[in-house]
Amino acid sequence: MTIIAGFKCEGGIVVCADTQETLSIGNVPLSKRKVPKLRFEQVLGSKRNLSGLPDTAIAVCGAGYGPFIDKLADKVWEAVQIAPSFADACDSAEQTVKDLYDEYGKIYQSGSCPEVELIYGIKAEGASRLFQASGPVVNEKHGYSACGSGSYMADFLASSMYRQELSLTQCVILAAYILFQTKEYADGCGGESHIAVLRDQDTSGTIDSNRIEIITELLDTFHDQMGNLLLLSVDLGIKQDEFAKNMNVLSDLLRTFRESAQSKIKDWDSWWARIFPNIELDELGIIVPKKKLKE
Repeated sequence: MTIIAGFKCEGGIVVCADTQETLSIGNVPLSKRKVPKLRFEQVLGSKRNLSGLPDTAIAVCGAGYGPFIDKLADKVWEAVQIAPSFADACDSAEQTVKDLYDEYGKIYQSGSCPEVELIYGIKAEGASRLFQASGPVVNEKHGYSACGSGSYMADFLASSMYRQELSLTQCVILAAYILFQTKEYADGCGGESHIAVLRDQDTSGTIDSNRIEIITELLDTFHDQMGNLLLLSVDLGIKQDEFAKNMNVLSDLLRTFRESAQSKIKDWDSWWARIFPNIELDELGIIVPKKKLKE
């Protein structure tokens, strides 16, 4: 039981997942543990993959039987690394999923081969594509996709907030919000929030956990205040001057929360720069190796 989601937006793809895994017998839950469900792989910088394709990266997350998800992720990344073009990388990844189900379907007893759900993005040659695999059936997604026990909550939130013209930063915020809400209200979802970004034209990677935590805290605070905003805005019995006064108070409060979050991120980046002077974080908290200093 889990929540995984992917978003296609202006400039790339955002993929996210929670980290709670529930061990159960039948429908009876026995224990919970933290398991990373999002995997990010890339060929760094100007290096090329095994076939010569530059700037290659994938982000894969899965819901279902963990060992089979790991095997699929391994084989998909192997296939992408040897593809001669971006189109071939996408086709090879899909064929790999089909081939692995065909192989293990012959090993397992009839009808017992595990079927899992994957959401994965592939980036190369200045472009990116998003896919969802339900068992051996792979479909490209040109917008948003979610799987797992928290998908109904995710679909509800995305239906009113997701648009394809959102920026990568806005999709990261939406991903953090969906994970926050599904972990709060959907059974089987929990743990840390993991988010990865595949940029078409720039550095890709996973967002550092501290930044995700700060964003989530701010989302939690703003979520609580949105109820007050809704009541104030729709209560037509409140006089205009009283409405304006209340809105100014709310605006000042939200501004204070934003400034506090910005200060926390600035302090974190400063600490990171002191501890790791040769590595910096970009505006999304993705690690960017600094250029070597001239001797």
